[in-house]
Amino acid sequence: MVHVELKRLGKVTHWYTYFELIGGFNRANRGDMAARLLIEMQENGHRPTRKLYRAVICCICAMVNPENQFFKLLEMQLSHQEPTCQLYNLFIDGAGHAKKPDLAREVFEMMARNGIEHNNDTKFFMMQSYLKGERIADALKFYNDLCKKTEKGALGRTLNNTMLVGLSKANKPDLALEVLRDLREKGLIPSLESYEGLVQSFCTVKNYDMVVEVVDDLLKTGRKVSSFIGNILLLHSVRSRELYQAWVRSGNVTTEASPSGDLTLGELIGLFSGVYKVSEPLEDLDEVIEQCFPLDNFTYNMLLRRLSMTNRLDSLIELFNKIIKKGYQPNYRTYDIVITEFVQAWEEK
Repeated sequence: MVHVELKRLGKVTHWYTYFELIGGFNRANRGDMAARLLIEMQENGHRPTRKLYRAVICCICAMVNPENQFFKLLEMQLSHQEPTCQLYNLFIDGAGHAKKPDLAREVFEMMARNGIEHNNDTKFFMMQSYLKGERIADALKFYNDLCKKTEKGALGRTLNNTMLVGLSKANKPDLALEVLRDLREKGLIPSLESYEGLVQSFCTVKNYDMVVEVVDDLLKTGRKVSSFIGNILLLHSVRSRELYQAWVRSGNVTTEASPSGDLTLGELIGLFSGVYKVSEPLEDLDEVIEQCFPLDNFTYNMLLRRLSMTNRLDSLIELFNKIIKKGYQPNYRTYDIVITEFVQAWEEK
């Protein structure tokens, strides 16, 4: 009402005011009002962002029978501006985030009927729609159809990596591994994020033989083990010796450490599995790990947790001070471990 009254008085509504109004109606689950304000915002010369489009479309899709409101907004957009691939992409992206892949597919097909050619962004958003909607079979069919029309390399790194990461997040590592092997046979190198997703997914289901295969393939590409992968390997090594046993079974895994170090990744896993004795002081284990992969806060928190299990408060304090000196910013988990150890030491006294 205030907004309408200000308009009647000829007051110019700022872009930020529309942003706040639309956000408020989204939070109130009034997608119809948010959509109306989105149109009005454009009529007053303001250009909505992709994020704002996405929020409004997600709100509409959360309503009862969203199809009418969804296509009504699309029709109004098409009547206010020239139909472009970018405009259709906004709706495919929004429907995908709302986990409505069927709506996204209708827009995808509408583009073809209206003579609008799909670009790589269109294909990316459509694939994401299937993956976010947990329609894995449809995502794979869509991906394979694209591959049949063109070489996988010509799809572009984004589409290939989106498929890999999406399958891993959907807990389908076996399917993701098939895609990875196919890409590698064609001489293509997936992104580091794709390898990280596969390692995490296989570790989750405790298929450590496949974890070893994925890490081996990563190292063969010439890349180093990332902090993310290294932390996952250490975490699962601490939990059981199964990962180390899989490492030994492989027999031909590239486990070279950095040129300056003499510890291999396999030996580090054995060290954390309890197979090898720790010759260095526990507070110096960070220097041992650094031979194999870069450390981050998660790594140091794992080391602090391990030290807390030895009841060596002095060593834990020394490692905490070292973290600060090296320029790392302790997080909530770091302080939780340290404070808990202090409390336990005080209670024992």
